[in-house]
Amino acid sequence: MSPPTPDPPSAPTIVREPARAPGLEVAIDRAAGGTTTAARDLVAVEEPLEIRLNGWRWLVTMRTPGDDGDLIIGLLASEGVIERAADVESIVFTRHPEEPDLANVADVRLGRAIEDLQARLARHQTMAVTSCGLCGKSAVEALLANRPALPPGPVLDVALLAKIPALLAGAQPVFRTTGGLHAAALLDGAGTLLVAREDVGRHNAVDKVLGWRLRAADTSARVLVVSGRASFEIVQKAHAAAVPAVAAVSAPSSLAVTLARDANLTLAGFVRDGGYNVYTGAERLRPAQAIPGSRVPTATDEPLWFIPTEVRHALDTVGRKISLDEWRLLPLVERERLVALAAGPPRPFLDALTAAVVARTGHPPRMLPPKASP
Repeated sequence: MSPPTPDPPSAPTIVREPARAPGLEVAIDRAAGGTTTAARDLVAVEEPLEIRLNGWRWLVTMRTPGDDGDLIIGLLASEGVIERAADVESIVFTRHPEEPDLANVADVRLGRAIEDLQARLARHQTMAVTSCGLCGKSAVEALLANRPALPPGPVLDVALLAKIPALLAGAQPVFRTTGGLHAAALLDGAGTLLVAREDVGRHNAVDKVLGWRLRAADTSARVLVVSGRASFEIVQKAHAAAVPAVAAVSAPSSLAVTLARDANLTLAGFVRDGGYNVYTGAERLRPAQAIPGSRVPTATDEPLWFIPTEVRHALDTVGRKISLDEWRLLPLVERERLVALAAGPPRPFLDALTAAVVARTGHPPRMLPPKASP
């Protein structure tokens, strides 16, 4: 099961989010062994959700009820409407006049005017209905013109790909009872499951986990996992969220591979049965022993074995030192940033080091004692 969703201060106010079951029991005739019997079966729920932005009717999407607030936030982020959860002031769910039993109209109040966005957002309405829109290389170029390719890194242990099928299977309780839902999940750099969501639509499941990430202000996600194939739109959502790797249980499409390559994402497909194909970004995937600081320590190791060598050299260059406890206090994303900066000019590394240590300890890193004169 995924961890409970945090409710950080930056999250928008969500009013009357429907709490409907994702499965519905129906009567069926079951045929087996040449005989037919009356039975009951559980099917995945599919219902419409109408989304309005500042009173403007944007679109209607078919989804499985549950985590609708995260779905909306993730979808708005993927479309470039918002950058953070705090850009949404409130989401109020109301009953549709034609379907009074369903609280399936979401009135989203944004902190900005949307007149300048309406022409572009209207194109999403067409794409959502026809599954069409921009095609081929022009779609990739249009996306990269507004959002550049991701920077190199971080380096991930290739062994985490082998964990994905079991992690995803354990995070799909409704699929196990209905067989009718897709799933998406986010993993951190160590392969730990951060969140998983299910939905009748693959894109909806992705938006739900990316919306959770924004609401939780999470910065540790490194891999987006999807239970089906990796389409162009799913890779586009990972790119918009700056999640550097996508792993799909099934195949990627040709345009997904093109976008992943040009956007500098790692894309793996057919991640199942102990194998996988890496289509782009293989340089991010290395065995654990090839990743600095990832090996298992022994009694003869030096005390700072888990601080990468390049960081230790950079510390010497800027004349600073940090303790083991201070290094452990730094979140993974801050450690990775320091590793990346260590290879460059000293000043950015020192500034980032100072800010990170002060934020976690309340004091700057200590100065190295001056070297004795020969």
